[in-house]
Amino acid sequence: MNIKNISKSVLLLITVASLGVLVACSLITSEKSTAGDASISAEYNTTRLVSVEWLNDHLNDANIKIIDVRKLKDGVPVSYNEGHIPGAINIPANTTFQIETDEAKGMLPSADHIAKVLSEAGVKPTDTIIFYDDIKSLWASRALWGMDVYGHADSRILNGDIKLWIEKGYALSTETPEIKTTNYSFTGEPNSNLIVTWEEVVASIKDGSAKVCDTRSPDEYSGKDVRADRGGHIPGSVNVNWVANSAEDRTFLPKADLQKIYSNANLVSGDKIYTLCQTAVRATHTWFVLSELLGYSNAAVYDGSWTEWGNRTDTPIDVK
Repeated sequence: MNIKNISKSVLLLITVASLGVLVACSLITSEKSTAGDASISAEYNTTRLVSVEWLNDHLNDANIKIIDVRKLKDGVPVSYNEGHIPGAINIPANTTFQIETDEAKGMLPSADHIAKVLSEAGVKPTDTIIFYDDIKSLWASRALWGMDVYGHADSRILNGDIKLWIEKGYALSTETPEIKTTNYSFTGEPNSNLIVTWEEVVASIKDGSAKVCDTRSPDEYSGKDVRADRGGHIPGSVNVNWVANSAEDRTFLPKADLQKIYSNANLVSGDKIYTLCQTAVRATHTWFVLSELLGYSNAAVYDGSWTEWGNRTDTPIDVK
C-alpha cells in the first residue's frame, strides 16, 4: 500500500471515530435531562426536584422546557420581563392551573384548558418541564400537581425559587424565546386519586378513612382570620402551616426535618391524607412534600379547600 492509500485509510478511520464520538455526545446530551439531580435524589429519593446548580448545567438540554409560573400584572408578565432564567417561558399558574367555577374560586381547570395554554407556549408531551416561581416553589407545586392529575410524563420543581437562582449568581435573561406552537395533549391517564371532593372529606370525618392536613396559618385554622363566610377548620384536622416546609434559603427542608414535622402531627407513611388551604395552592406544596419528598403514597388535595368548605352551610366546622 502506498503512502497516499495509507493516508486515505487513516483519514477514513479518523472520520469514523469522530462520528462515533459525535453520536455518543449527542446521546449523552439527549439523556442528560432525563436523569435526576443526584444530590437531591440521594436525599429525598425522587427525580421530581432539581437544584439551581443542576438546572444551570442543563439549560441547553434539548428536551427541557423551563416554565416561569409567576403571575401577570394588568395582563403583562412584568416580573418575567424584568429577568428570568435563560430560556424560560412564562405560563402564569394562577390562570393556567386555577379557574373560578360554580363550586369555588381556584379550582383545577379542564385538561383542554391547560393543554391549550401549553400548546400556545410550544410545550410537547415529551418535554421535561421544570417549574419555578418566586414564592418558595408555592405556585410551582400547584402547576406540577395539575400536570400530574392529567398525566404529563415528566414535570419537576426547582428547589428554591428564582431569588435563590439570583443569590447564587446565575445569569438572568430579558429575552423571550422564540415559540413554535404545538398541539399539546396529555398522553397519560388522569389520576383521580390526587384530588378529592368535599363529599369525600365529609365521609372521612365520619368513618376515619383519611386524615386532613390544614396547611393554612394558625389564625386561619383557629377562625381568627376569616376568609370565607365562616371561619375555623374541619373537625379532626391537624394544622401544619405550609411555610414550615421551607428553609431560610427557600429550598425544602432536609427529609429528616420534614419527617419530624409531619410525624409530630401524627401524619405518617401509609396514612390517607387530604391537604387543604384557602384555594388549594398551599395545599399542593404540602402534597408535594408528603408524596414526593417523604414518599407517602396516599396523599391527595382537597381542591375546593376552605373557599368551598367555609362558604357552604352544610359542612361541619370547629373553632378553637
